[in-house]
Parts: sequence; structure tokens; C-alpha cells
Amino acid sequence: MRQEAESLRTDVGAAVARRLEVEEASVGLRADLAEARGLLQVEGDEYDCLSSAVLAVYDNLQVAQEEGTSSLAVRAASTARVGQLEESAFHGGITQAFTVAHSHYEKEINLEVMSEGFPPTYEDDELDAIEKVVAPLAKNLADNLKEMVLPSRK
Repeated sequence: MRQEAESLRTDVGAAVARRLEVEEASVGLRADLAEARGLLQVEGDEYDCLSSAVLAVYDNLQVAQEEGTSSLAVRAASTARVGQLEESAFHGGITQAFTVAHSHYEKEINLEVMSEGFPPTYEDDELDAIEKVVAPLAKNLADNLKEMVLPSRK
């Protein structure tokens, strides 16, 4: 009987030790869960901000988002649309520069040769120097054409 009591005491001691370990693990898991919930809330808030920004971009670009479109599709479509707008603006600027050049120098300038880009005889530092000289003049031209080319933002 004494042996049985010792065996039961050992079993109860082991069960108590296991229960304490489980409770300690449970406390750790609760802390991990609270931390994960906090991180999830932060991620959710960032997602909400990003979604609002994407919708604002859509509004500014006057593009309608289809009902049920995923945020990944929205981001991909936004990126593609912005790329298209950038390319369109770039082409529009080059076209305006060619138009101005042609309007001033119809016979003296070879627009076809100009469309090929910089002559290969120039070094990068020479082109940088030319760019510094023409930059203020190009800005002046851009400012003069802006109202004619860009839509009003008022």
C-alpha cells in the first residue's frame, strides 16, 4: 500500500508538472497570439491606406474600378495605366518640341535626322553640357505649352 501511495504521489507530481508546463506554454501562446493580432491590425491598417490611395489614383486618372476587382489587379492596372500615361506624356512632349522646331525652322532643320537622336560623335560630357545650356530654355517652352497641352486641374 505504501508503494502504491508513493506511485500515486509520483504520478500526481508528474501530472502537476505537466499541467504547469502546459499552462506556461499557454501563456506564451496567448502572448504570441496577442502580438500576431497586433501585427495583423497594423497590416490591415496599411492595406486600408493603400486601398484608399489606389482609389484616389483611380479617381485622379478618371478610371473606374470594376466591382469585385482584387487589390492585386487594381495595383497591376494602376501601374499599367500610369506607365501608359507617362509614355503618352513623353511622346506628347517630343511631338510638341518637333512642332515648335518645325514652325521656326521649316527648311533649315532636318526633322528626320533629328528623330534619330543624338549624333554619335558627341561624348556624354558634351551632351551634359549642352543639356545644361538648353534646360532653362526647355523649361520656358514647357511652361508656355503647358496650358495648351495639359488639362486644367482646377
